[in-house]
Amino acid sequence: MKNKFLPIFSIDHAGLLRKLKDIEGEYGILAPLSCPKNLLKDIRDTGKPFFIDSGVFENQERPWYCQLYCEFIQERWVRELRLASEQQLRQRVKDYLNCCGKFNPDYVFAPDILGEPLLSLYLARLSWEEYSRQPRPYTLIGIVQVGSVLYNWHQKVRPQSNSFLPYFDSPKSFLAPLISAYRDIGYQYIALGGLLKADTTMPTGLRFGLSAQELDELLTWTRPEFVLGGLALSRLEVLKKHQVWADSTNWLWWDARYDQQRFGHRNVLQEILK
Repeated sequence: MKNKFLPIFSIDHAGLLRKLKDIEGEYGILAPLSCPKNLLKDIRDTGKPFFIDSGVFENQERPWYCQLYCEFIQERWVRELRLASEQQLRQRVKDYLNCCGKFNPDYVFAPDILGEPLLSLYLARLSWEEYSRQPRPYTLIGIVQVGSVLYNWHQKVRPQSNSFLPYFDSPKSFLAPLISAYRDIGYQYIALGGLLKADTTMPTGLRFGLSAQELDELLTWTRPEFVLGGLALSRLEVLKKHQVWADSTNWLWWDARYDQQRFGHRNVLQEILK
């Protein structure tokens, strides 16, 4: 499957799985572990490449990787969420990996933190260590959080100098060694994450933040296996050019009832597989 374009359809309820049964062609199915257990079993029974993730957008008020700390300071109690201890994180990662194994997926995404590339790398290292402790029925995919680096990088005007390293003071100078660190850990499959941006005009409240040209450039030098949230008709040519996998989290699930002009006479999901 590696080095071959593969569309992945993200689902979180049985209605979307039923919608996929009429689609002909090779594709994968992605679902968060928080889905109903019967749904995860039904996805496995389809025989399609099956992916599970930890649900990075869920429960942001009290994320799984945080712990509530209480401390009595200056005659009052101070309560705040902090990053959980390594021991707690290891146990939660272990529980996640073990639970995923019960549904026999083909691939599992390592836990990550939206918008936190270095903390995600830390979790990726812990996850790989726990993953490697015993045989697993699935392959672990590392998620590199590239979005915050691309979108929050402050461009500075600097004089050109031969002494500067290539791509000095650019996202490449950060992301290239970051991706290499994942490879050094042991990950053979790398996914680029964090590329969705908030957009209240979209049904899901999110949109893919790069143009097709920008995505093409990013994939040219990062060479990942997966682009999270990247599947769309407007990006198909780029995804196929680089032979990567990509999932849909947005307009692919729109219904003709919501946009008759665009989708009234089209089978968008089937178009992806042509």
